[in-house]
Amino acid sequence: MSIEDELFVEADTAYEQGDLSRAFYLFSQGARNGDVDSMSRLASMYTCGEGVTCDYDKAIEWELNAVNKGSTSALLNIGISYRIKGDIKKAKYWFEKSLSNEDGEAALQLAKLYMVSDKENDKIKKYLNIAINNPNMTDDSLTEAKELLIKYD
Repeated sequence: MSIEDELFVEADTAYEQGDLSRAFYLFSQGARNGDVDSMSRLASMYTCGEGVTCDYDKAIEWELNAVNKGSTSALLNIGISYRIKGDIKKAKYWFEKSLSNEDGEAALQLAKLYMVSDKENDKIKKYLNIAINNPNMTDDSLTEAKELLIKYD
């Protein structure tokens, strides 16, 4: 097992035990050593304010580092961070990149972005159908997409 893998396991254990300060420290070490999973977990901790002050800019920075190292799952998370920050244009860009990697959750997020206008019903339905037909959706997201589609049919 590599040093990065050992750090990640130790950090994950600390996280699961509720020792968020230690988990943050260990994920930080792993991320600085180039471990993509540690980068994503560190970004998540910044996004949620777990063991650290909530900071979307730092979350985005670590997710971008993960993307640059080949992570496709970080694409969705960057979009979520930008949406939370209110930068809808950038959120849409990252959700579309994530969708191009067949992430059904990205389709659900895109549908939600378009729900601000009744004029976008066709786009909303298109993205909800993509989400519903994606085999990688979580049960909760699939249920949400189906319930939303009922509203727009």
